Amino acid sequence: MDRAYNLFCEMDDRGILPTVVTYNTVIDGLCKAQAVDRAEGVLQQMIHKGVKPDIQTYNCLIHGYCSSGQEKEVVRVLKEMSAHGHQSDVVTCNLLLDYLCKSGRCTEARKFFDSMIDKETKPNVSTYNTLLNGYATKGSLSDMHGLLDLMAANDISPNHCTFNIVLWAYANGGMIDEAMHIFVQMRQRGSSPDAVSYGTLIDALCKLGRVDEAMLKFNQMIYEGVTPGIVVFTSLVYGLCTVDKWEKAEELFSEMLNQGIHPNATFFTTLMRNLCNGGHVTEAQSLFDLMVRVGVRPNVISYTTLLDGYCLAGRMKEAMKLLDDMVRVGLKPNAFFYNTLLHGYCRAGRIDDAVRLFREMLSSEVRPGIVTYNIVLQGLFQSGMFSEAKEFYLNMVKSGMQLNLRTYNIILNGLGKNRCVDEALKIFQSLCSKGFQLHIITFNIMIDALLKSERKEDAMDMFTAVSAHGLVPDVVTYDLMIQNLIKEGLLQESDNLFLAMEKSGCTPDSCMLNALVRRLLNRGDIIRVGAYLSKIDEMNFSLEASTTSLLISVFSSEEYHHQMMSLPKKYHFVMDVNK
Repeated sequence: MDRAYNLFCEMDDRGILPTVVTYNTVIDGLCKAQAVDRAEGVLQQMIHKGVKPDIQTYNCLIHGYCSSGQEKEVVRVLKEMSAHGHQSDVVTCNLLLDYLCKSGRCTEARKFFDSMIDKETKPNVSTYNTLLNGYATKGSLSDMHGLLDLMAANDISPNHCTFNIVLWAYANGGMIDEAMHIFVQMRQRGSSPDAVSYGTLIDALCKLGRVDEAMLKFNQMIYEGVTPGIVVFTSLVYGLCTVDKWEKAEELFSEMLNQGIHPNATFFTTLMRNLCNGGHVTEAQSLFDLMVRVGVRPNVISYTTLLDGYCLAGRMKEAMKLLDDMVRVGLKPNAFFYNTLLHGYCRAGRIDDAVRLFREMLSSEVRPGIVTYNIVLQGLFQSGMFSEAKEFYLNMVKSGMQLNLRTYNIILNGLGKNRCVDEALKIFQSLCSKGFQLHIITFNIMIDALLKSERKEDAMDMFTAVSAHGLVPDVVTYDLMIQNLIKEGLLQESDNLFLAMEKSGCTPDSCMLNALVRRLLNRGDIIRVGAYLSKIDEMNFSLEASTTSLLISVFSSEEYHHQMMSLPKKYHFVMDVNK
């Protein structure tokens, strides 16, 4: 882009007046290169030279500002465009629609879409695809179906992009049969599946463990002359690894080379990370070994990824061996590697090993930073080593280390859980007086500590102080406060706070609703239990095992049999269990 811009400037130096097409090309290029300020400068130069901007000029700028999330600037450009006698066309509308969808504002996007029709700006297939993609990304399949019906009613024929969006929506939702149907329907409607279509379907099949079917689709893809890209190979290798088909995976690497795709350390590491996150660390180790066999040298990130897998599985002996292997091949572990290993030791309850490794770091080339200190501090508290944790924290303060909010949250949480609430309050007040930018998590920690220490008025004051610090209570904050109100028998107040929570836009999660049902069951308030069970159903949540167990236990008593009708019908099974 710099060369093109320099050439454009040279035109001006030579006295060659650029046309509106030239200006639009430069403005578009600058916007795509995230240099919208420079694009604005070119626009001003354009106007100064007497070249009138057209609708495309403004669309380029709108695209640039939408891409960088500068909504106020988008509004300004729209007003400026209108002032110069240009009305939004379908391209302008599509850009605005895309911005709203990518911001997760699909409801606003739909209203804007409907307004296009009212203003006689006829939506085209790109308009529909943009909104369909927004619904698909959000998982709003019913809205997606409704829009597809509207598309058919308005005689807008779906294109490749339409089919791929719907295919992805079904595949991403695990609805593989529906995805297969769309795949077949593409051919029936005259659109041959492309690399994106095949890639989406192959990835979904591999994730569901249907690797043989994925390989059949891959072979079909090759037969039809559709060239597979790195995404398809990544999905297939992952799938083959999960079902222990290593010979087939090696064959696939040969196929990749034939296609001119050379897998590097990043390719293998990405697959290893996916395997480790899925609990397949043994398969990740086999892939690591295969990586070496095919001549790709693992880097520090490759070792760290495998290390994290072993730590997640609690296999610390293999994790520690990786450190030795890494040093042996001439790679130096970095702070992130050590932090991963430290975190593994702490998670496994091996705090002594964590402290030993931390001391080794102090004498090595890799100096521990605040993240490292936080891991050890958290580990000490979790292991019940309260005095050692306090001493460790005080040493951090004495060393002059710059503590972050995570450090303070750890110490406040540790003090609160050990009933040292006054000490926690002093640190909290000190943070406030220093103008430290707090997070709602910090308030949740303090509210929890105060409630557990029976300091209910102080907890209420802390809850009130949330908004004074420019913060908004989250689901954890409301959960703590509402559960306490129920515990205190202030049931109307708990109802009011729950309504206020929903009104504020904070949505209860499954954990909160299950906890409230258990709290109310323990009080024997079956009517309110029924209301919250209805809410669980409405939000498509499930009952936790502990909630189900308590529900059965409560209704095993004849005292509550007559209140069964207060529960949604699907929960009447508890009576059958107790017969």
